[in-house]
Amino acid sequence: MKMKRASIQRTTKSLLNMRDQIRFDLPFQRNSVWKKDRRSYLIESMIQNWYIPNILVWDNGDGYVWVIDGRQRWESTFFFQDGLYKLSNGTADFNGERLAGKKCAELSSDAQFEFLTYNFTVTEFRDCTFEQVEELFYRVNQSVPLTSTEKTRVKVAADVRDAVQATAQHVFFEKLAFTEADRVRYVDEQLIWQFVAVVMEQDIDFGGASLGRFISSLNEISATVLDEVENRIDYLYGAFRNWDGKERKSLKKVHVGSLFQVVETARKEQWSVDQFGQWAKSFLIDRYTTDSPYGQLCQKGATSKGFASKRIGFMVKDMEQYPLQMELNMNT
Repeated sequence: MKMKRASIQRTTKSLLNMRDQIRFDLPFQRNSVWKKDRRSYLIESMIQNWYIPNILVWDNGDGYVWVIDGRQRWESTFFFQDGLYKLSNGTADFNGERLAGKKCAELSSDAQFEFLTYNFTVTEFRDCTFEQVEELFYRVNQSVPLTSTEKTRVKVAADVRDAVQATAQHVFFEKLAFTEADRVRYVDEQLIWQFVAVVMEQDIDFGGASLGRFISSLNEISATVLDEVENRIDYLYGAFRNWDGKERKSLKKVHVGSLFQVVETARKEQWSVDQFGQWAKSFLIDRYTTDSPYGQLCQKGATSKGFASKRIGFMVKDMEQYPLQMELNMNT
């Protein structure tokens, strides 16, 4: 099928009026990644009538406007209209008016007029398949470095992607010490892919091209595998549910993949979730140092199967010794 495209002009006001029709949730879309200073710079450009690159959208006939490229620009516009952020201190004045530090409602009528009448150029694609839209997104973003996980999300089978995204909604991931950059780059989903590979007993590295090849080869994930992944995540959530914010800072992504694997050891030993949480606190907080053999392994080769295997080995050995350590502590 040969796609068709046409460019049209839409003002900010017209976009606000059709806001309910605009969708940002195509599966390959990045999360909201712009910080407030960059959003502010966009609004300044609109008020000053500077050039802003085209927005790419898909009209598939369902009544919605699906944004392919430009989510950050349109979201920034909507968020500013909603009063969710102020213009940054570096914002230039407009016709003698100080814009810095102001929310949308605090702008003069002249500045608001420029904001609401700014013309976005919207390039609309029709008569194309979802696969063609995915390919378009991938081609457009070649100039923007994508992680292996992001590239794979574009190509993976829809049913598999949906299953992974659903699992990544588990409240456990809110407990992890992810940075803002981690969340933007789908580290939660990357962990799910790693978990799936572990349960399926794949002998691969847990990142980069090796994991990407594994993901791309999946046409489906069996219910048995998903159930086991979710059961282990439930176990981890139970173990860390009462950790405070300071304690949760130790739940970095480099540790979580190994913790997921040693859950199997804990269950075989019939540890309760509380016992596992106590051991993890002892191992990752009370006795952890960057100079320890385990700590040194965490500083390099985070996704290498060799280093991952050694980290797991240290955890399992410590788990075997932990009951004895506890008994000695009780007797002293």
